[in-house]
Amino acid sequence: MRKLVLKTAFITLGVVIVLAVAAFGIASLCVPAAMSDLAYSLGMDLMSSDYAYQEYERSGDLAYLARSFELTATNGRDDKAEERFDLLYAADGFEALCLARDEATPPVTVGGEEITYSYRDYVCGLGACVKYRLASDDASREEALSLALAETGADFPAGNPVYMLATQAAGDADSAFCARILQALGEGEFEQNERYENLVNILEVIVDEQNR
Repeated sequence: MRKLVLKTAFITLGVVIVLAVAAFGIASLCVPAAMSDLAYSLGMDLMSSDYAYQEYERSGDLAYLARSFELTATNGRDDKAEERFDLLYAADGFEALCLARDEATPPVTVGGEEITYSYRDYVCGLGACVKYRLASDDASREEALSLALAETGADFPAGNPVYMLATQAAGDADSAFCARILQALGEGEFEQNERYENLVNILEVIVDEQNR
């Protein structure tokens, strides 16, 4: 009798596990947006990014494509990140998405100064960094730089794509590319404000140290 009870309990447990797995699979297929939100809330960024991309494919909602790109780009999946950035950057609703994000994001106060960050700058800077990390030759690194330059305003705003890309190159101690960014800055028509000057100083230090 005891063996029968234990056997029945194990069978019941097995059925519950199978049903739970099946329910999870069905939820993954039917409501990837909810699964993405759940995974993100649990700190499972890469799983969240995959579900977000599934939701984008299902509904065409660019907000989920943007989430998928951001999470892949910041969690070491550059190949997927580049593909998803290219889709997002070329999408018809990209500009509207960026404007909506900007309107929903309040300025940040730094040292008593209110600074407004652009979501488009952030996405394009992140995209340029992804392309730089994947670059295997000068031509592909130049592609990353061209993107950053094209998307950086003449007023050289906070968090602009050139600043993000240069910070990545400086962090990698890539003196050759830092020198190329310095050259591009000198050839550009950017406002030489405090952010610009600080970045130039950082890049010059990296280049000078390598040339010693």
